[in-house]
Amino acid sequence: MSPARRDHYLCRRTKGGAQLDCAGCDRSLNADANGVGYPGQYDVDVVLRDGSTVHLRPALSADLEGLTRFLSGLSEESKVFRFFHAVKETAHLAASSLDLDYQNRFSLIALHGEPEVIVGHGFYAVTGPARAEVAFAVADELQGHGLGTILLGQLAQAAVAAGIAVFEADVMSENYRMAQVFRESGFEVSVRSSRGVLRIEFPTELTDEARSRFEHREQLGAVAALKRFMEPSSVAVIGASRRRGTIGGEVFHNLMQSGFPGPVYPVSPHPVVQSVSAYPDVRTVPGPVDLGVVVVPAEQVCGVAEACAEKGVGALVVISAGFAEVGGAGQERQADLLEICRRSGMRLVGPNCMGILNTDPDHRLDATFGPVFPPAGRVGFMSQSGALGLAVMDQARRIGLGLSSFASVGNKADVSGNDLLEYWETDPSTDVVMLYLESFGNPRRFSRVARRVSRSKPILAVKSGRSAVGARATSSHTGAVLAASDATVDALFDQSGVIRADTLGELFDVASLLATQPAPSGRRVGKARQMAEMQAAAGLEVTGFLVQQMVPKGVEMIVGVVQDPVFGPVVACGAGGTAVELMKDLSVRLPPLTGADAERMLSGLVSFPLLEGYRGGSRVDMAALKGLLLQVSALAEELPEVVELDLNPVVATSSGVVTVDARLRIEGRDPQRPEGSLLRAVR
Repeated sequence: MSPARRDHYLCRRTKGGAQLDCAGCDRSLNADANGVGYPGQYDVDVVLRDGSTVHLRPALSADLEGLTRFLSGLSEESKVFRFFHAVKETAHLAASSLDLDYQNRFSLIALHGEPEVIVGHGFYAVTGPARAEVAFAVADELQGHGLGTILLGQLAQAAVAAGIAVFEADVMSENYRMAQVFRESGFEVSVRSSRGVLRIEFPTELTDEARSRFEHREQLGAVAALKRFMEPSSVAVIGASRRRGTIGGEVFHNLMQSGFPGPVYPVSPHPVVQSVSAYPDVRTVPGPVDLGVVVVPAEQVCGVAEACAEKGVGALVVISAGFAEVGGAGQERQADLLEICRRSGMRLVGPNCMGILNTDPDHRLDATFGPVFPPAGRVGFMSQSGALGLAVMDQARRIGLGLSSFASVGNKADVSGNDLLEYWETDPSTDVVMLYLESFGNPRRFSRVARRVSRSKPILAVKSGRSAVGARATSSHTGAVLAASDATVDALFDQSGVIRADTLGELFDVASLLATQPAPSGRRVGKARQMAEMQAAAGLEVTGFLVQQMVPKGVEMIVGVVQDPVFGPVVACGAGGTAVELMKDLSVRLPPLTGADAERMLSGLVSFPLLEGYRGGSRVDMAALKGLLLQVSALAEELPEVVELDLNPVVATSSGVVTVDARLRIEGRDPQRPEGSLLRAVR
């Protein structure tokens, strides 16, 4: 990888998949040859239905040769379906698709392989006020993998940003597969048939149904990716050692002793490893290799990854250390490793990890260097820390807590806890999920996935680093209170239904209970408290006054927003006025808030009785207060440039709420992929 390309890649990865402008980026990635600004927020790696990845980005004028080659390589049937007639010369069609301004004319390409080649292309062009025609094509060998739907969703997202409200497309009536892509997209599609052509129209705005279907496709991709690791048919250990006591020796020994049902190939310069014939290179292994476990010095890992990509390995576990955790050259090495995996569609666990393990009798696998194989059970466990993973498996064996599977994700360059949650949600061998977290790569996706998973399977978590952090970095009351606590992590877990343990002892106690005891049932078990459904709030009517309004006596509250560097916007409310930092009676949530979230924020406050009319006081207008929280949540979602918002005090009375003092801090934000985006970076 060139230094310029590496800088661009690191920049893109650092921000969770959204391209940013930086001095080190290749100029061709930031602007087209005609000087048109490059919309880098649509430059992202995405997961297909089979768990592999492709690189999606807006097309550039420099892509003419590659796009011409792609269109020429389509089958005759695919060409006819795309262009409505047989096509011999495609250069002029490619050139027309690259005449772009990224507003009225927008073009996307999907790249895959080494060297990267175009495997998909999508395009829209404005045909009238707020309307555009959309079309796309996918390489024949990748049709049916979900790439067409991904292109459609990404184009719709770009169209909404450009003010285009409706997409229209003409599809030949016999092109059943393309018509099905539109019908199953989740958009509100209308179809009219005329003379063998289907006229398809739909609004580009994301609907709840479309969002649900894209999330389901995302889950299918995550599950397929994890099955490559947890259910391989063959394994190669690159760096297998003859000597027990070394990491390479222990990994190979554990695989051989675990009862793995398929072949295990040692790759080593020595002809024999622990009485098994070895191979000097993974490419010389006679059969297919589904999973590669890499235990070589960090400097050799990228070369090994290239060889595995050539071999067609689908999944890579890199146990070797010396990557992003050491910074500098290690960070660049990790970027190179991930780029190799992305180009080939290979998925990656690690680097700097302990390995993976599965106790399922049909897929029994121990690709770790630990001395203990835990008993089989119903608990799926993920750890970022390899050392802690060893300790947990040892303790699980001591207390008889059985595991279904285990993954140490290390630096989380690719596969993360979010992917594992989606895998365990559908895994019939897992009833309880246990997590040890040191950081969040994508807390918004974690919140969304964990909330869904926790409805059917309990999630237990220990989050390291629970300590006070100075509040001097923020200037608002809201920011000061949040920065001095672990409130954002608690809010994330609380919203997501995750049970948080403060210690590993608590984690084991709760896990043992949930894994061995059924849920209480019978006539003597019921809800201790029921909340009435909250009516929809109409919102506040803001009237303009030249003279300051005199507010009647009420309960002083604080409502605010602060931008957390990891979690993004955080909404807070609590007891306000002059005692806000003294009492620190605060409740926080991550937007978007639901009506139930707003109600729980208020009812969870120590000062909540004051709102209910404590000791003869007047009960405040709860609907208005909840409505204010929902409005502030919407503001935080729609305006990321608002980095701090303080409404303090907000006086809540029986007739409504009044904001007495408001402070707002705005900063210019780098262009990010909007939250709620149809397409997300792999992590």
